[in-house]
Amino acid sequence: MTDKPLFTTMLELPVVPLPASGEALGSWVWAIARTYGLMPGTYLRRLGIPHRWVTKDIHLDLVIRPLPSVMERLQADTGVAPEVLRRMTFSGLERELEDACHDHHLPCAACVDEASRRAGRPVGLLHAWAVWRVVCPDHPPCPKPRDVAEGLPLAPFYGQVRTIITFLDRAAFDPRAFEGIVGTRMAPALTVAAFVRFVFLLNAYLSVRITEFDEFRDLAGFRIRHAFSRNEAGEPMPLPLEERNDPAISLVLAWQLVADPMRTLLAGLHTANPVRRKTEHDAGQFMALVGLLLEFWPGEMLSLLLTGHALSRRDWSGDGIRTGLAIAATDQWSNDPSHSARLAEAQWNHTAWTRVLFSDAIRNRHAGWRSRFPIDGPFHAGFVAANTKAASLIGQARRNAWRPSQDERTGLGRFLAKPAPPIRENHPNSPASRPERQAPATAPVIHHHIAQAVQFALDAHGPLPTGKLRARQRRAVLRKLSAAAVRCLNQEAWCGLTGAPPYDLPAPFLKKR
Repeated sequence: MTDKPLFTTMLELPVVPLPASGEALGSWVWAIARTYGLMPGTYLRRLGIPHRWVTKDIHLDLVIRPLPSVMERLQADTGVAPEVLRRMTFSGLERELEDACHDHHLPCAACVDEASRRAGRPVGLLHAWAVWRVVCPDHPPCPKPRDVAEGLPLAPFYGQVRTIITFLDRAAFDPRAFEGIVGTRMAPALTVAAFVRFVFLLNAYLSVRITEFDEFRDLAGFRIRHAFSRNEAGEPMPLPLEERNDPAISLVLAWQLVADPMRTLLAGLHTANPVRRKTEHDAGQFMALVGLLLEFWPGEMLSLLLTGHALSRRDWSGDGIRTGLAIAATDQWSNDPSHSARLAEAQWNHTAWTRVLFSDAIRNRHAGWRSRFPIDGPFHAGFVAANTKAASLIGQARRNAWRPSQDERTGLGRFLAKPAPPIRENHPNSPASRPERQAPATAPVIHHHIAQAVQFALDAHGPLPTGKLRARQRRAVLRKLSAAAVRCLNQEAWCGLTGAPPYDLPAPFLKKR
């Protein structure tokens, strides 16, 4: 057996339930509490988590940046290896994904039921909170009939979905994972957070239909159904919910646009009408698609790749570049009867791309860095990647967008932002258990007998000095008044014991004895 041991130390608890595969730390802690018939808050207090920290977000708090002291106490209780405990949390996740996971909860009922059946108890899965899992890789939803061509094999499409999710599971904790997909030059601009934002962006503003799927190359063909439009102020309008694709389709489209952009843009993604029947509607769809891509891609991935390094206007009309790129993009269908139609479509796409990329509308609209696409998803801050900026600069701009949140503590650590008062058991007769101590902080209440004593001392002293006093003189006056007030309070207490009327002592009583 080559796997690392589950237990590394002697456990302090007599019985510990085994963690299920893929279980979240919070679910396992709840299982330990149920084993001993405890309320979760009671066992959490044993781990060093005060009761006031146990909120509705406690499950997320235990998987996102758990406190080291909690992990050490839990390891001592259960004897489970520290690396096993860390795998039950999002330890090592970048901050942007951490923040997004707080607002994402997409459990798969089938996976939860299967994990609970195997464990013999309720189980909560860690990846139910993973924002990059827009769909379940094992139980993907069935796409709508209008989104998939009739007779399209869905089994290889689902296999592609599983491949993408598996890669994102690894890349979420490995910042260099995208180097194997886009190369070291473009990798600084691409992270899992940026890619998932791209998926949500496509899903909210572009609706496509899968027309084919190449099982040998895991490459799907798409035709645009609907693209976003702009309002009178020029702001993009998201598609209605009923017109949006299933997230699995947007996931595959985003993956192909990143992993194989040239083939996808020229030969795998077409507008509504075929060649020789193109209209202004098709041109508008290309304009919308370029606008979406400039929100995510480094501009050089578009302009330099699709124009063949032709950056001057006189090179736009040259047919050699268009034909060369079209032939390269459709090379895999060279022996297919549809090759001529595909080649014509790729040439039209390339011509449309170059015109849109260098049009004044795109240049004016994407002159700055700030994104104009507020999307319906967990990522709301973004910077455009236009003007052929270097990928490293784009990656830095994206990190800077989230830098203010670096100082904000997440998970249980957020309760440590301010020092917490010590926790102590309250005795029924202790001062801490009295109602006046437990009431919320209000303005101090001056009791009537104290006010009477102060007034009595002022009357006995006579007029106070009105001129400016030195510090020594002020301290002397305050000492006299304080002594007189204390003697008055002592008199009131003595009268209460003897039954004599208060404030009935002779004047010498007010003098210092």
